[in-house]
Amino acid sequence: MEVSHGSVYLYDFTTYEQLMNDVEILMDINADANFSLYSRMPTRRLIEKLDLSKINNYLISNMTKRNTLSPNIDEILTIIRNCENNDIHNVHLIDGLELIYDNSDKQDLLRKLTAFIDEISNFQSTLIVCVDNLALDSSWIIKLASITQKLTIKAPKLTAIEESDSTIEEIESTEQIQYELGIDGGPRLAYLSRLPKIGFTREILVKRILQWRRMGLDVSVIEPSLSYDTVKAFELYQEVEELVRRATELERFIHANAGDIDATQVTTDMFRIRQLTGLDELEKKYY
Repeated sequence: MEVSHGSVYLYDFTTYEQLMNDVEILMDINADANFSLYSRMPTRRLIEKLDLSKINNYLISNMTKRNTLSPNIDEILTIIRNCENNDIHNVHLIDGLELIYDNSDKQDLLRKLTAFIDEISNFQSTLIVCVDNLALDSSWIIKLASITQKLTIKAPKLTAIEESDSTIEEIESTEQIQYELGIDGGPRLAYLSRLPKIGFTREILVKRILQWRRMGLDVSVIEPSLSYDTVKAFELYQEVEELVRRATELERFIHANAGDIDATQVTTDMFRIRQLTGLDELEKKYY
């Protein structure tokens, strides 16, 4: 969904995979906004899940390091105030509220958030508080929910295509895929239907990139195509699609023969497969 200027939202999540996937969707839907994430997750782990070139990130921690904030709501609110610019829509996501909660006076924290909610109504900015409800006192989170808007994030619908019904059904059917866990603990790679050249759009490409990411694939190589013209974008898509197909076949071979392969080697090779690197070498090795 598109988020409104001057609003504070409460977003509930249970896993970091869900959170990162939804942040990507949110960034795609609100493409003109400038995003900042205040998280408990270190940059070295965030970079595996998000394209950090598109989002400012700060680590919330008790350690003193560069780009590190103490678990104090005042520091974050000060940054948000200083980022206010009438010409730019800034979206701020706080992921580390539980850590701030544990290091604060509970009523004082709620009071400061309430006061800021009144203040931000005059801003161009948006604040999204991301929480795992089970990690906070139920009565406290109910009070926070009563003064914020609930945020539900849904992937954008595919743009209608001037093409046969069978083609549309083939593309939309990829929405229904349930990914199994693989031998390395990540989602199993799945064969997705090839996108046709006729009716190929940026919206459909964004959806496919999200599907690949949810399977744990590093497809950053295709992200520049989002700014290309349709012809050039489709050419790059076809190249990456072929890499993904080969990676999927390799993964299936490794799963079928896992008992005969050293466990350490499986872990290393599965990482390379998800990075879409060294596929030629892996194919020679296994085939």
